[in-house]
Formats: sequence, structure tokens, C-alpha cells
Amino acid sequence: MGVDAVLVASGARAPVGTTAESVAAAVRAGISRVRRVQLPELGRQSDSFIARDGLLDAQEWGAAARMAALGAMALEEVLARLAPAIPPERVDVPVLVGLPEERPGWKAADAARVVAALAALGSARLRLQVEPRLTGHASALEGLRDAVTRVGRVARCPLVIVGGVDSYHDVQTLAWLRERNQWLEEGTRTGFAPGEAAAFVAVMAAPDARRWRLAPHATVRAAATARETKLIHTDALNLGEGLTAAVGEALVPLEDTREVVACVHSDLNGERYRSEEWGFVALRLGAAFRDASVIHTPVSSCGEVGAATGALNLVLCAQSWRRRYARGPRALLWGSSEAGLRAAALLEEPLSGSEGGVKPWPR
Repeated sequence: MGVDAVLVASGARAPVGTTAESVAAAVRAGISRVRRVQLPELGRQSDSFIARDGLLDAQEWGAAARMAALGAMALEEVLARLAPAIPPERVDVPVLVGLPEERPGWKAADAARVVAALAALGSARLRLQVEPRLTGHASALEGLRDAVTRVGRVARCPLVIVGGVDSYHDVQTLAWLRERNQWLEEGTRTGFAPGEAAAFVAVMAAPDARRWRLAPHATVRAAATARETKLIHTDALNLGEGLTAAVGEALVPLEDTREVVACVHSDLNGERYRSEEWGFVALRLGAAFRDASVIHTPVSSCGEVGAATGALNLVLCAQSWRRRYARGPRALLWGSSEAGLRAAALLEEPLSGSEGGVKPWPR
């Protein structure tokens, strides 16, 4: 990967919190905003499980409007944390934002509203170049891989912001989930609680972070992507080959070492397809993990947050090291998009996170 890439700032907005710290604390504490409610907007009186940001307009059932608001608040938090360190000269900052794949209630044209809300946060010193990626669950980790490449080039970007935004709170989207039996409702055996969230992290090369006097929150040791051809909602038998390829590439830095991964952050949401996919990966690559069956996911607290999942997991992972409650110094993050994109990243606690650079964790 060349120069080490590090995460130096983060921001998040979710049903359980309005900042990176509050969201991470709520998820760790097991606080949940998943509620069992009735939604007359959809013309059905049975109970449905849903997780909603209670500070947004309760009458707004348009995904693009909610995503624009969520994304702007999360990105603004990152920019506020970076503001004291920004040099006097103008800095062009790519903002790689993961968004949902096309679905009822969300089309490619809707991304323009989210992009405009994010780009408006730029300033004379910080010109934001927003690049949307409509690739779903794995989009933010795909963006992280690209960010690592950009900050590591000879003529590199000094700063890249990576994030993800999603909201299932659109009447058309919820009706579509119901038709596909993906919505966890009264009388259903599987499915998830539709949620919404936004999260962003700032990525820099380690030397640039030191020059800007920004303390690293996490080090990116590897990031990888792959494709899966046996897709969800088809009759094809998924053996986890695409995800295995992405995770295997992300784990390459651990080859020929005694290091193992202690924490796994994923987008498991209760769907059988995703659980079985990870099961095949664990069977093939289980030796690289302290316990491949221990999985962290924000779903129980925030509901299914789609394209925001990868970025939110980056925030939760970094916060676990900053607050010293992580299970170990290495973490694997992975995401699985419905159209086939698979992405994974290996993160490590930065040396500055422990006194004298010595880690108290078991290898």
C-alpha cells in the first residue's frame, strides 16, 4: 500500500445519536431505536419494525430529502473537527460518498440532491469535490480502498473524505421491501428493520496527518474489493466466493505472522443469505480470526442502514480504539452489496493509541 493511510476525524448521524461519539456509545451500550409501530402511510395496520431519526421531520417520507439532511449533518461534524488543522492555502478534498443502489423510491437522479447538500458545506479554504457511488452496502469500503490509493500517490491528495448515506424511509421503498419479504413485520419469519444513517471519516497519509497535527484514530493496513455472481434474491447458490476473495486480499498483511483479527464489523442484518455467505468465508479463512463467529453490526441499534453501513462501521471501529474498549488491535470490516460488489478492509489501532507505542493486546 506504500505510505500508511490513517483515519483522523469522523462524524455520524443515526437514530441513536447525533455525533460519532454518541452513536458509538449508544451502539456499545445496546441502546436501540428499533420500534414496533403502525404506518398508516402504507395503508396497512399490522405492526412493523422500523428505526427512524426522531429529530428529522416525521412527515417526510422521501428518501432523497432525508438522506441529504443526514449526510450534511454527518459531514459537517467531520469538517468541524478538521477546521483547526486546515492550512491557509486552498485544499481540494474529494468526498467519496456511498449511496444506495437503484430501487423504488431511489433513482440515480436523486443522488444530485444529496451531492448538492454535501458540496454546499465547502468553503474558500476547503473545496469539496463530491463523488457519489451508487453501489450499496459495500460502497464506503470501496471508497476507502480508492482513498488509500489517492493519499498514497506521489502527487497525492492530502485529504480524502469517505462516507456513506442511506435511508429506507420512503413510501415506495418500504412497499418494495414488503413485496420482497425483506421488511421485518408482524407475521414474517425473516427480514430487517429499515433504518437510516450517515457517517464520514477523513483519510490522510500518516506523514500528512503529522504535518497537520492530527492524531490518527485508526490505520488502514489493506482494503480490497471483489465481485460475487451468485446474487441474493436469485436461485443461485452463493458459496461466498466473492466475499472470500475480498476478505482474503484484505488479510494479506497478516500472512506469515502470528497476528490475528480480534474484531469483525459487518453488514449482517438478519437475512439468511448474508449469514451463510459469511459462514463460508469463516470456514475458509477462520484461522485468521480469534473468533469468526463474533460479529459487530449496528443493525440492532440503528436498523438496517444500507449504504451507510460501511462508513458507520469505520466510525464504530475507530471509536472503540479511541475509547479503549476494543477486543484487540486489529479489525476486519466487510460489506456485501445486492448487485454483487464485495469489499473488505483491515484496520489496526495506531501506535500512538497506547503508551510508548506498546499494545496491551494479545497477538
